[in-house]
Amino acid sequence: MKKLNFALIFGLSLAFLSSCNEDDEDNEVITPVLEVPSTYSFTRNGETSVSFSGQTDRLDMLAEMKSYLGNGNSGEEISSQTLLDMFANENSPFANAELNSSTKQLESKTFAPDITFFKAQITEAVTASVDVAANQTVADQGQSGRLERGTSGKFVLVSEKGWEYQQIIEKGLMGAVFLNQIYNVYLTDSKTGDDVDNIAIAEGKNYTAMEHHWDEAFGYWGAPESLSASLPDENDRFWAKYSYGREAYLGTATGLIDGFLTGRTAIVNNNSAKREAAKLVIYSNFELAAAGTALHYINDAIVHINDGDFGNLMHSLSEAYAFVMALKYSPNKSITQSEIDSILNTHFGTEGDFWTVSVSSLNDAKDLLVNTYSELAPNADEI
Repeated sequence: MKKLNFALIFGLSLAFLSSCNEDDEDNEVITPVLEVPSTYSFTRNGETSVSFSGQTDRLDMLAEMKSYLGNGNSGEEISSQTLLDMFANENSPFANAELNSSTKQLESKTFAPDITFFKAQITEAVTASVDVAANQTVADQGQSGRLERGTSGKFVLVSEKGWEYQQIIEKGLMGAVFLNQIYNVYLTDSKTGDDVDNIAIAEGKNYTAMEHHWDEAFGYWGAPESLSASLPDENDRFWAKYSYGREAYLGTATGLIDGFLTGRTAIVNNNSAKREAAKLVIYSNFELAAAGTALHYINDAIVHINDGDFGNLMHSLSEAYAFVMALKYSPNKSITQSEIDSILNTHFGTEGDFWTVSVSSLNDAKDLLVNTYSELAPNADEI
């Protein structure tokens, strides 16, 4: 796939708009110009018109879930009730009291067909943690347990297939909640299409319905509103972290900044052509960030196979698995579902059993990704 050229898309949009505004008498072309800010800062009557607190709550909820799952990596017994309560935001499971009082949750925003999958992973993680806490079980093919990552003294709790529960759940929900909501809710016509109200100010708020929906898509990215050229680590969250992680090779963070800023500016100016073009840029760069990050972890996995480091191998493969899974959520994806399934169920081991992977099978996964996303090719081994 050729990455969408942001400048070209908007240039074409401008050309189209300009052709519709030619003066019949002097043939002058009037080109609408958008003044796009450098940060995600939009105001009305001197006050911000940006709001995505619900998305921030869900990012914070997933961060707490990840942290709690880490107790299983440390050899402690974890609770399925606690994790399921975190997933559904029930029974005040969070350390952050504000999250407990929030009306938001992760489960209701998860891609519906995948809810059962994540609940099953939670249940299995708890069962494995109970066994490890009691018996210090070491994982092996067909046996869940813990593995040390190299000689670091750090461990991963993995399934009988070698799936690291913490990574499969956290990274998996990054796709099934955050990307799914961006792709299939907020960037759709039902939320940011021409028929959505962009005139009336919501009661008690300072934004229109369309503005708010676009902001909610932005909120799921996990980037700060400052949108600096390189995000400080403390502000670099979830998809923002990984899009910036691939920036040097793929320009994915720059692409997403351009898409979100230009799209929001277009909404303020009622420019539907630029808004729709910005959506395509956002779709393209999220997909490329997921593919590039999957490739990054496949490269790591190949190194760990060669080193015989099974703890780090299972960690890297779990990351790669989840990022490949994330590709399926885009309705505009360049990769086919059949190709995604092939990577997950063949190249990452028979039926996803990481104990059966080989350097050859991982190179097959690399080749499939690089052949689909041509932007990966120049740095396929370093990305």
